[in-house]
This record gives sequence, structure tokens and C-alpha cells, in this order.
Amino acid sequence: MTLLDPPDAGAPIDAIGPHTVEVGPWRKRLILFQRCAGGFMIFKGLTYWSGLIGMGDGAGVAFKNEALDAQAATVFFAVIDLVAGVALWLGSTWGAMMWLIAAVLQLFADVVVLAPSGFLVLLTIVETLLVATYVVLRFMVHAESDRRR
Repeated sequence: MTLLDPPDAGAPIDAIGPHTVEVGPWRKRLILFQRCAGGFMIFKGLTYWSGLIGMGDGAGVAFKNEALDAQAATVFFAVIDLVAGVALWLGSTWGAMMWLIAAVLQLFADVVVLAPSGFLVLLTIVETLLVATYVVLRFMVHAESDRRR
């Protein structure tokens, strides 16, 4: 039998694909949540980019007048939030880790580097709540997979 011959009709097919993976309800919730969190991070990254390119009420002028460390933080979060958002949207594991690192660095930057505005504080609070929800969902998925074994 060669690779080009049709498989025997009675033989079991050993295939890898979506039909062979069992996805529990908590895993489905986690996937949906990662999409929502990814969308939030993309929005947050685009918010930083709008400040960089000067959209809004003189935001480009305000960016030029900020301290160098605040400018560096703004550029960093403009890039890292978009990368983490796309990776979360796609469901990659490294995207979740990048998001967690970005969230911790965002809290640090809000306290030490950036002059927190009302909108930035709101985004940081929402992101902190999303991270806490993500951790709870991860534990639920882990418990679900332990029950299946």
C-alpha cells in the first residue's frame, strides 16, 4: 500500500484535527474571553497610537511636551498592547503571557512614569479586572481538564 492508495473502508482513520479535540464549556468560555480581552488590548494600543500620531485635542503636541520617560512608555505600550491584543485574539499562549507582563508594567508605569489621566486610569482598572477574570478562567479550565482525565 502506498500513500496514494485510498484507505481501507473498514480501517480506523487516525487523523488530527478539530474533530478529534474535545473542548469543554470552560475552555469555550476562555476562548471567547481571550477574544474580548484581545479586542480591548487592540483598542488600548490604538488609543496610545492616537496620542503618538496626534489625533484628538492636540495630542501630538502634548506627546512632544512630555518627559522622555513618559514618551518611551507611550511608545512601548502602543506596540506591546497591539501585539498582545492580536496574540490574545488568536488564542496563543505567549500572547496571554505578554498581556500579563504588559498589565503589570502598565500598573508600574501609571504609578511611576505616566501622569495618569481619568481615561488612562479607567483603562488600567478595566485591564486589571480582565486579568483577574482571566486567571479565574484559567483555573476553571485546568480543573475541567483534570476532571476529564
